[in-house]
Amino acid sequence: MTEFLSLTDLRALARDCLTRAGAPEHVARAVAAEVTAAEAAGERANGIEALLRDIRLMRYGRLIATTEAQMIRARPGFVRLDAGHGFAAAALSEAISDLAGLARAQGITALRLEHSSDPGGMICASAALAERGLAVLAFGPDGPGRFGHPDLSGPALLPTPPRSALNLLFPDMGHGQPADSPIGGLVGHIGWLVVLDAALAGDHFAAAAIWDSAAPAKTAAAIACSAELLEQIVSA
Repeated sequence: MTEFLSLTDLRALARDCLTRAGAPEHVARAVAAEVTAAEAAGERANGIEALLRDIRLMRYGRLIATTEAQMIRARPGFVRLDAGHGFAAAALSEAISDLAGLARAQGITALRLEHSSDPGGMICASAALAERGLAVLAFGPDGPGRFGHPDLSGPALLPTPPRSALNLLFPDMGHGQPADSPIGGLVGHIGWLVVLDAALAGDHFAAAAIWDSAAPAKTAAAIACSAELLEQIVSA
């Protein structure tokens, strides 16, 4: 049996499940927004399936929802965001204003997210930065990345993010621990955001090949989900 949920209902369901599992309200809001954005983009692995996985990781004691993230300015133009083995979406939501300010002041800033849950698509962070007039590349150690820009309707998929360059500079781009298991240490995934003041880039950034390779953003109005999966989330 298939259930259809509006984006509003899905966000409310995710927030409720997270708070019942022990997440603070501000964390639940940030994670629920990311889950909903991923589902709207057609990315179930970063949406409802990720929500179920992370609630279970909370129950296993491998994901600490109550932790406070710390931003560390390691170098000019480079900051580390230590999520404290908590949710990536929550850590990033708290860092957006500071990150945007640094990018405007310096022209470009790279952020490395550390010790977090699987960062997934980082859709909300990319969208929030683009809304502030910034261009952003967001990606983890595997899979496609995200490309946000003020001229785009929403963050677009980037099939080939510049991961190889960062591997040369920072070879410890680990893959974290097993996704959904009661056995293992605290979550320790990483992710990257490279943020650029779009006004400083001018036409050169728009003309780059990376723009052409980005798949247009898509958004669904309602989400189809099996009753079985919904039941697993509610009872997780």
